[in-house]
Amino acid sequence: MMSSSSEAFARVASALVADHDLTGVLADLLSDARSAMSAGAIGLLVRQGPDHLELLTASSHDAEQLELFQIQERTGPCIEAVTSGSPVWESGVERLRNRWPEVGSAIEAAGYVEVHAYPLRWRERHIGAMNVFFSQPPENREALPVLGQAFADMATLVILHPEELAAREIVERTERALAGRTIIEQAKGVLAYQEELTTDAAYDALRARASQEGLTLTAMAHRVVDEASNAPRH
Repeated sequence: MMSSSSEAFARVASALVADHDLTGVLADLLSDARSAMSAGAIGLLVRQGPDHLELLTASSHDAEQLELFQIQERTGPCIEAVTSGSPVWESGVERLRNRWPEVGSAIEAAGYVEVHAYPLRWRERHIGAMNVFFSQPPENREALPVLGQAFADMATLVILHPEELAAREIVERTERALAGRTIIEQAKGVLAYQEELTTDAAYDALRARASQEGLTLTAMAHRVVDEASNAPRH
């Protein structure tokens, strides 16, 4: 599973840095996700306005029909994942029918016994969801949430990735990246001095602080440098 998913992500990354066809890349991604997760079918819904969803793509006709039915009924795993911004899953035909009576029955009729849905997340927005249908209970169920969300996140990047950047935009992005590197180097120096750490240990400490505080690495570096600059001198 790990090898196939790594190869899938590598193929997507290669496509995104070249001239690519959005529909084709998504079709390949869903095919790879289906294989990596040993799923029966996968579908993608996306938001078109605050209260409207559209089918973007699906790996099979069954999945396409199930996605459209969820849109029609305004309920189902994909709808919940888009609305809540959290992964959704249910297993067993009886539980499927109890949770989503009409949609669950349709999922069962299509031959699926388990379903997962992962939100397509962009910053604080939920732009859609990826529905994964299983014909039989999956093995390695514990690993699927991380893998499924990774494929959903990759689908988000594919959808939102700009097909072209102006030369000035490229320069601005690289300038921001370089500015981030500069402040991170400064923060490493501060921590190395304050806590008597090696440069590598200071970098690890900076990353750990950022994770604990829920900040980006650059934001944490700015905080460390600002606090050192404002500290009283003895």
